[in-house]
Amino acid sequence: MTSVGVALPEDADLAQELVGRAAELAQRLNGRWVAFVICNDALPSPRAENALRQAELAMRSGGTVFFCEGEDIAQTLIALASRERVDILILGTPAHRWPFRRNTVERVVRAKRPFDVVVVGNGGS
Repeated sequence: MTSVGVALPEDADLAQELVGRAAELAQRLNGRWVAFVICNDALPSPRAENALRQAELAMRSGGTVFFCEGEDIAQTLIALASRERVDILILGTPAHRWPFRRNTVERVVRAKRPFDVVVVGNGGS
């Protein structure tokens, strides 16, 4: 069974697009999909509350959500995707500044990893 993973950003519009793409791809491939939410902040901080909203979006769309903390976001994503045996990891490049900066995406793309990466650009990038 094919497994699709998606790293959820803070940007709500981009997160919604990525969730839609992950759900659609998993359905086409007759597989499952998982969403990774990396947040180092505790509730009731704005970032933690936003992370919960993104997780709810993924769960409503049929995804399984994994919350994680990690200072090195690229390595955390690689470890999570590897542990969950993801075949395809979807990443987004946001127009706004947030924890998954372009260099994070580049580091995941360039890293030795057991899965493929699809990068979705934001219209403003």
